[in-house]
Amino acid sequence: MQTSYIHPNAKIGNNVKIGDFCKITENVEIADNVIIGDYSIIGLEMPHLKERKLYIGENSVIRSHSVLYEGSFFKERLETGHHVLIRENTNSGINLRIGSFCDIEGDCVIGDFVRCHSYVHIGKGSKIGHFVWIYSLVTLTNDPLPPSHIELPITIEDGVVICANSTILPGAVLKTGAFISANSLIDGVVEEGNVTFNNKSLKKAHVTSLIDINTGIRHPWMRHFADKYPAVAQERIKILLDKIIESKKQLNKTK
Repeated sequence: MQTSYIHPNAKIGNNVKIGDFCKITENVEIADNVIIGDYSIIGLEMPHLKERKLYIGENSVIRSHSVLYEGSFFKERLETGHHVLIRENTNSGINLRIGSFCDIEGDCVIGDFVRCHSYVHIGKGSKIGHFVWIYSLVTLTNDPLPPSHIELPITIEDGVVICANSTILPGAVLKTGAFISANSLIDGVVEEGNVTFNNKSLKKAHVTSLIDINTGIRHPWMRHFADKYPAVAQERIKILLDKIIESKKQLNKTK
């Protein structure tokens, strides 16, 4: 008994597994070895788009109740949690991981190996670099005078960490290796390797000063967490670590 609808023009690769009660629309291309969970909509129609194709790269896992709009491109090993919404014109790099109940509001560019925990909202037009960590209940906004037609998207550079329950205000720029502590409200520019605390950017605090007193583990995370990434990413992580550590010299010059 057929329980899912797959449009005859959709391109489905080899060894693709599609769960029950799914809908795969016409302008969809799914590469090899992809898993689509139950009750998912892949390629929700957006007739006004010029480029309506949705591409999902090989070895991706789309978990149940996810909705991906037309007009987006995802490289290999995309992983979503349950009840994820990704709107049109979103382009992501390798191994984007999106936790359950997240939404990406479209026109976004996301780099390689980005990690979003559950209940993250990524505002329209956000630009996110490589190796970024965004924890639960983080909101990336884009409207400085809501509701309005003004859009000031957020830019997040490589290696940034945004801790739980933080809000990033329209137009903010988080530079390479910045660390945003939990419950922060961020506006403007956070410089390379800078640490925020209680909604303030600590101009003299560098991410290398963060240490767990019980274990002695120090940031940046590339020092102690690189083993969670595949071999192909290791050289890039090392280069990123060197860049973040180098930014401390610039901080010291301003003291």
